[in-house]
Amino acid sequence: MARRKLTDTTHPDTTLTDEHWLTFGSQPQPSMRLKILYVTFEEVAKSGPTSFNVASVCDRLGITYPMVNHYFGSRDALIAEAAHMMFDRYIDRLWDAVEAAPRNPKDRLTAWMVAEIDETREMGGWGSVLNYPLGAKDVSELIDSSFGKEMTEGFELNLARLGQLILDVRSGTVSGIILLHSRLPRTDLLFNPILQSLVPTLAWSTLGASVWFAGQHLPSRKVPELASMVHILIDNHVKRMIEFVESYSE
Repeated sequence: MARRKLTDTTHPDTTLTDEHWLTFGSQPQPSMRLKILYVTFEEVAKSGPTSFNVASVCDRLGITYPMVNHYFGSRDALIAEAAHMMFDRYIDRLWDAVEAAPRNPKDRLTAWMVAEIDETREMGGWGSVLNYPLGAKDVSELIDSSFGKEMTEGFELNLARLGQLILDVRSGTVSGIILLHSRLPRTDLLFNPILQSLVPTLAWSTLGASVWFAGQHLPSRKVPELASMVHILIDNHVKRMIEFVESYSE
């Protein structure tokens, strides 16, 4: 089954079929609460949090506007919960890409970096919610108060996995260590001098490439030379980062 892009605006409401819902989860007919969240995924991806109109979600689902307040309390609370779910989905998809890559360290780390770039682009307007919280201050405060602990745990898991991928490249073997929320060797990872140097470098550089590729950098949007070689630039960046990981010495 082809995976729909969250930013695809070509589909009419009639595509809210069993197959449509299965692109978000395992239920062909999820609860109405989940349907509201899933359609919110798409609408915020298209328009961003400030231009998002909850009426568009209700209209597509054929429900009355008070249903949002019934399930979530408010528009901002809906966006906050959807943002939490989007972040979990993003982390899961990065690791799914790693697990689908050939089982060698460099391919797995490459898969993580490429997936971050691709997923940030597909996330569209959600990028401003997650990366620029002052742009949606009220929503950000709700996210922090309602889901801050879980999202911090997800962030730590994502960076721990990146750290392990880096260590695997440097050792030349796939460790097979399974990292979960409930058992992260935080101290070992946080105070490993190699990871203190390499994890921020890879994470920040890849996030920068992700935001730029997602079309968020207004001044460079209309530079035709950049547009024509964007994939080459990203491929070269990923290769340089892998080389840096291999050759780095304290």
